[in-house]
Amino acid sequence: MSKLLKSFNKGIEYLLMLLVAVMVISCVWQVLSRYIFGQASAQTEELMRYAIIWVSVIGGAYVYGEKGHLAITFFADKLNQSLARLISIFIDTAISVFSAMVLIYGGYQIVSATMIQISPGMGLPMGYMYMALPIAGFMFIVYAVQHITAKLKIEAN
Repeated sequence: MSKLLKSFNKGIEYLLMLLVAVMVISCVWQVLSRYIFGQASAQTEELMRYAIIWVSVIGGAYVYGEKGHLAITFFADKLNQSLARLISIFIDTAISVFSAMVLIYGGYQIVSATMIQISPGMGLPMGYMYMALPIAGFMFIVYAVQHITAKLKIEAN
C-alpha cells in the first residue's frame, strides 16, 4: 500500500505542477494578447479560473495527505499520547464522513446538474470545473484511511 500511495502522490504532484504551468502560460498569453494584439482571450481567462479551482481543491487534499496543513496543537500537546491519538482518529473519521457526504455525494450532484451547462469561453461543460470536488473527496478519504491505519499500527505496537 505504501508504494501505491507514493505513486498516487507522485501523480498528484505532477498534475498540480501541470495545472500551475497551465495557469502561468495562460496568464502570460492573456497579457500578451491584451497588450500586443489589443484583444484579450476569453478562453485563457476561463482556463485560468478552472485551473485555480482544481489546484486549490486537489492541492488541499494533497496537503492533508502529506500532513502539511495548518494545525493548532496546543491542546493536543497537553493530552496523554493515547488520548491524543484517539482524538486524532476521531478527526480523521470526521473528515472522511464530511468528504463522503459533501465532497463526493454533493460534488456528484453538482457535476451531474452542471454537465448540461456550457462554459461561455471554452465551450466545455461546467461540470468539468466541479469534478474536482468528488475527486478531492476520494483523495481525502484515501488519506484519512491511511492516517488512521498508521495510528492504529502505532497503537498496536
